[in-house]
Amino acid sequence: MNIVNLDNLEGLPDKFINRLKKINKIFVSFDHLEHIENIPLVRDLIKEIDSYCIANVIIGFHFTRAEIKDIKDAGLLVRTGSEIRETFLKNYSHLFSPNEIKSIVDAWKLNFSDDDVKYRDKQINFNFTQDALNNGGAEELLAYYGGEQIYSPLIQIDNIKDKLKKIGTPIIIKCKLNPMNVHTNIEKPWGKIAVSSYHRTQNINASRIDQDGYQLVPVPPTDIEIININHLVD
Repeated sequence: MNIVNLDNLEGLPDKFINRLKKINKIFVSFDHLEHIENIPLVRDLIKEIDSYCIANVIIGFHFTRAEIKDIKDAGLLVRTGSEIRETFLKNYSHLFSPNEIKSIVDAWKLNFSDDDVKYRDKQINFNFTQDALNNGGAEELLAYYGGEQIYSPLIQIDNIKDKLKKIGTPIIIKCKLNPMNVHTNIEKPWGKIAVSSYHRTQNINASRIDQDGYQLVPVPPTDIEIININHLVD
């Protein structure tokens, strides 16, 4: 199977690129894909590219602050929030005072309800472009260790927030994914993201479509490339 990077269209067959080039005039004339996605030539490309991606492998980007060795050794694991938080305390409680640990545990109890368990547990989240680096979407994920299951209620507590910034390294985890495992919220996401990425290459003002997606299966180290972006964050 082929690997398609929807962010830069690497791996997308030339037959699609050539068809996209033939309608450059449309892409230059409009700034939003939703204004042109029902034009037959665009609609057909979205549908066919989406089908191609589903039959192959796509790249997902997981933005986080983590210990690089942990990712290299274990990949991205499927865990509950409770497991994530228990592991955090096991590995890093020595960095916090007893009062700080109490504040951490109290904040977690207050903020992570049964609904959070239902909607967050055992999910690995991805974007499919790297736009979050520029639009602020990844800012907190890269600044604070451990993902939202750790930091989201803690960044209101200054001394704890500052310590979370000193653990781990900000990285992009570039993952090879089976699209059939990935849950998204829009129809034909891979086709729309790909066409949107091409649209931006022809029209600097074009809005870019990305999609939050998640899967419930782990990503092994063999399907991961770690991109250290410490120089962009710290």
